[in-house]
Amino acid sequence: MKLSYNWLKKFVDFSLSPQELSKVLTSIGIETSVVSHGANWTSVITAKVLSKEKHPNADKLSLCLLTDGKNNYSVVCGAKNVDAGQIVPLAKIGAVLPGDFEIKKSKIRGVESEGMICSEKELGLKDSSEGILVLDEKTETGVPLENVLGDIDSVLEIEITTNRGDCLSHLGVAREIGAKLKKQVVLPVIKTPNSAQANNVTVESPLCSRYIGCLIKGVKAAPSPKWLADSLEKCGIRPINNIVDITNYVMLETGQPLHAFDITKLSSEKVIVRAAAKDEKITALDGKEYKLDADMLVIADEQKPVAIAGVMGGEYSGIDDKTETVFLESAIFAPSSIRKTSKKLNLSSDSSYRYERGVSWDISQYASWRAVNLILELAGGRLESRGDVRKVEYEKTNIILRIDRVSKLLGYNVDEKEITEILRYLGIDLEPKGEVILCTVPSWRNDIKEEVDLIEEVARIHGYENIPAVKEQDDAVFVKNNSFFPEIVAAFRSKLSGLGFSEALNYSFSEIKELELFDLKYSYKIANPISKENEVLRPSLLPSLYKNLSFNAGQGASRVALFEYGKIFTAKGERKTFGAVMYGSVWQEWWKWSENKINPSFDFYFGGGIVKNILPSEDFIISENLNPEGYYHPGKTAAVIYRGKPVAQFGILKPSVSADLKGEVFYFEFDIESVAGVYESSASLYKHFTKFPSVKRDISVTADKSLQFAKIEKTIKSIMKAGNILKDYSLFSVYEDAAKLGEGKISYSFRLSYKNDEKTLTDKEVNDDMNKLLEKLDGELSVKLRQ
Repeated sequence: MKLSYNWLKKFVDFSLSPQELSKVLTSIGIETSVVSHGANWTSVITAKVLSKEKHPNADKLSLCLLTDGKNNYSVVCGAKNVDAGQIVPLAKIGAVLPGDFEIKKSKIRGVESEGMICSEKELGLKDSSEGILVLDEKTETGVPLENVLGDIDSVLEIEITTNRGDCLSHLGVAREIGAKLKKQVVLPVIKTPNSAQANNVTVESPLCSRYIGCLIKGVKAAPSPKWLADSLEKCGIRPINNIVDITNYVMLETGQPLHAFDITKLSSEKVIVRAAAKDEKITALDGKEYKLDADMLVIADEQKPVAIAGVMGGEYSGIDDKTETVFLESAIFAPSSIRKTSKKLNLSSDSSYRYERGVSWDISQYASWRAVNLILELAGGRLESRGDVRKVEYEKTNIILRIDRVSKLLGYNVDEKEITEILRYLGIDLEPKGEVILCTVPSWRNDIKEEVDLIEEVARIHGYENIPAVKEQDDAVFVKNNSFFPEIVAAFRSKLSGLGFSEALNYSFSEIKELELFDLKYSYKIANPISKENEVLRPSLLPSLYKNLSFNAGQGASRVALFEYGKIFTAKGERKTFGAVMYGSVWQEWWKWSENKINPSFDFYFGGGIVKNILPSEDFIISENLNPEGYYHPGKTAAVIYRGKPVAQFGILKPSVSADLKGEVFYFEFDIESVAGVYESSASLYKHFTKFPSVKRDISVTADKSLQFAKIEKTIKSIMKAGNILKDYSLFSVYEDAAKLGEGKISYSFRLSYKNDEKTLTDKEVNDDMNKLLEKLDGELSVKLRQ
């Protein structure tokens, strides 16, 4: 989207240059570039055309004589609108125009030219222009062009993420600038004239939550004033007439799409917001006819649709130079509905682009009044009626923000005053409540839904560049990391790859019809799926893996062995799972197998052997499958049991599932999360050395021989896990002597290591902690200090 630098300055007072502003916006997440640099030229002056003659060697060129009041210049010009007596911009020899285009003395069709008479496009003032720029006849000659044109604008271009639809306007970006620079945003003052009555608007569909309609009579459609036309052209929109241009201007200003109808072209003054009828047709403003369906929303009169809601108006109800009565629309449509309609019709517009990202409840009303004000000012007329139909009432988003949570999540301290200041400049209402703040999010920020979103806003505006760098430490030691997933995933991948499997990557979505083939039930349905193939979250890896297998087999593959590691979604929640399918020949055609050249096919027993090969340990037992999934052949399935619980199933798919294939299909699915505890990761983390010394103590205890040593160790470790100063222990002696210890007794000697990372321990602190350990051993296990 293109933005006018000067237009932004109308909302917020700042002194940054366009280049500096571009850097500031980019730093807060709005990627910005300067595409037009204002007076981006040198040595362009005003000059008067003294005479115009036909070029002696070219029919379409003219030979013009110009003066700057002191010197005369002979210039060859190809513009049709150049004429004697005009004041025009003259780029003299040596002038540099946008694009580093330098004007040089040259011969054009045999005639020497001492410069160039410029158009607005050549000066970088507009993207396109017809003919040269003709200045006011009272303009002084011989002065720099920038002195005549005044405050020449720069144009910036921004790219936003899909969740920041509020930045698709000058007002939205001005709010961001104000928040970063701590400046207040000032809106244009609007009047809200009273109308005699409410107009006749009916909203039949819940996909339109609010519809504001204003009927204005006695208007005069005409070309827009220069300031309005220029504002649109800078932002890449072609001016049409004052009424249409005002709707586009307000959209660029506030982000709210508007549409104006010529109400006299409708069957009556009744406006209806409804679902389209199946195969209903409309010719849009682009001159093309579109066939609609019942999922689409239209604006209609009592006979036919007059606009595709949120996307484009109809051709026959458009504003023209005879229009005297205007119906002005400002509405809020469901983003998913507009996105779906735009995609189905392959039709997009500036309006649909904004509606798809969501528009503001509050701004929809402000924008309506702003447009009414401008129409009454520039096109005349009177406000005849106004209606505001609401299918729902807007519910404000309230979020509790914990002040201490901000610093904890960001990893550095942010002053409470800075936090509240940033949020207030972003338009968020704050109500302090002790250690927390009740934050009311403005309607235009539909991307802020949780506490973490508020914290992200604080970090963004405070500046990622202000996050303090963490000093690199070199006094570190390796300690074990209890994270198991990297290890178990790597182990499964390695074993399956080594057995000739290829890894598949699929979306986490499925089609309901596809699940029915495998007798699978879904638990989570997508509210607004991209397509029918992605309407539910998959409850198993099988449907997508089977689709991969079927596709490869259909391409002539004689052997297919695939596995996938991904998430499945069942009634019990989200789980990480490994799945694999096998079909066809065990060996590839070019592999060398037994001498008799027999190439077996994957079957239940071969598949079972692979499952046994990849099991993590002997604790996993292959057993009868007492509760098989519905897609398995009842006589060719088994389960994997771990610690008494089933963690995997495998077997041959029943013939009705794999009917499209010639042979059997083997499948297994392994619940990784239920077995991950058997792995101990070798991954490492860093822990810094303490500068304080450790203290060693040796103790000997006596216990019954019948007591498992593991229970003594468990008690010692429970003390260590409590976070106290006991950091390590080691067993260095085991002693048995019935005469000295007593019958059935045994002695264990331990070396205990105590340490505090923040200070040097005293003897009293160590002795007290050691006594707690001895008391726990005696109280729980009757293990006593040896005397």
